[in-house]
Amino acid sequence: MAHQLRQAIDSGQLAAGTRMPSTRTMADVLQVSRGVALAAYELLFADGYVTGKHGSGTYVAIRTPADDPGAPRATTPAPAQGPVDLTPGQPTSEAFPIAAWRAAWRRASHHAPPIDEPPAAGLPELRYAITALLRDTRGLVLDHHEVIVVSGHAEALRLALPGAGDRPVTIGLENPAPPEFRNAIARHATVLPIPVDGAGARADLIPPGCDAVIVTPERNDPLGARMSIDRRHTLSTWAADHNALIIEPAFDGVFNPSINPRPSVLAIDPSRTIMYGSFRDLLTPTLRLAFLIVPQHLAAGIEARLPYGPEPPSHMCQQVAADLLRAGCPTRRVDRLSSLYAQRRTLLHQSLGAYPDTSLLGSDTGSAATLLLPPALPAPRLTHTLRDRGVIVTTLADYYHPHTHPKNGIVLGYGHLDEVTLRRALRTLTTTLDDQGLARRTAGRTRTVA
Repeated sequence: MAHQLRQAIDSGQLAAGTRMPSTRTMADVLQVSRGVALAAYELLFADGYVTGKHGSGTYVAIRTPADDPGAPRATTPAPAQGPVDLTPGQPTSEAFPIAAWRAAWRRASHHAPPIDEPPAAGLPELRYAITALLRDTRGLVLDHHEVIVVSGHAEALRLALPGAGDRPVTIGLENPAPPEFRNAIARHATVLPIPVDGAGARADLIPPGCDAVIVTPERNDPLGARMSIDRRHTLSTWAADHNALIIEPAFDGVFNPSINPRPSVLAIDPSRTIMYGSFRDLLTPTLRLAFLIVPQHLAAGIEARLPYGPEPPSHMCQQVAADLLRAGCPTRRVDRLSSLYAQRRTLLHQSLGAYPDTSLLGSDTGSAATLLLPPALPAPRLTHTLRDRGVIVTTLADYYHPHTHPKNGIVLGYGHLDEVTLRRALRTLTTTLDDQGLARRTAGRTRTVA
């Protein structure tokens, strides 16, 4: 009901200032319960579509483009001044559902906070909302799994590792992988590299002795490779043969709705796969909320280790998160960010596609891309020159496991930048590539820019 009313307001069928029917009348006309009508109106109020006038009823709000949650540029930050930091992994405040956020906290404050701590595994309403989100976005049926809510991404990873802290553990991790991610795993286990090619992690080259592997099937960070379905099945076979676990993220490969996710490893091998996720990118890192999807036969062992970690998320934070999930805020924000990121990917391709000696990888999904460079232009030299010119980038070598052979390239994070700032950074980058003598493709032929 809320979705249809939003469409009617956005299309102008319900003009600004129009008095809405009462919830009782709406329920009678549509033959639904009044509770459904109340919930729909509450969602519209949270998103700023309607407003209440004391003693007069509910009206369609007078909204400017800046108020429109469907307008991707609504919360675009001011262009950055000074050096432009293209380091990947930085969050953005764009397209944030501020009205729903305020409404969720307001509703959570209507009652006195409970005296008791929330359940160890998380509030039931939040766990159910996470289950519904994964059902709707990934097609997962979690009847034989438990949802465990924890404080932050790092704690989710600690708990996902088999027996971490009880005995030495060896983990296979994709190579390349984000250095901060590898370092977080290395605090609890020995990390061994799993090679990655254009079809994702090489399941046939998992090092011997691994108790578990951590893979990102929908998008290797930073190369952007998607694991083929055959390799996902090969990975499942390896786990069964070695009595090992598979650990995968819930939200890798988002921000491009035109690419349908392939079956998750959890769907292929539900008894040996643990899924982890957080709302850092979908909502905000300030909630410090993460979760695990765990097979029921492993849940008791993981819950037993909960007291040895940080304090659990507060009752109020969990209540707010559940409210935002029920309202569909993460899904709508992903849709809006996808539209924004598509525009920025177009800028990347227009700027960097002119260099035939380079390759742009991972630019179909996510919020970062990797530019592979020719051997004549070492990434450290380019990075140093760009830094002197006010643009900060990361070398691809930083993502590789020690003592392996990294590819020559740089990694460009763009999701946190406004379009003006990104254009400025790309102009500096292309000027620098020209200055370094890279060939450009022009009018069907190639020339070398000295």
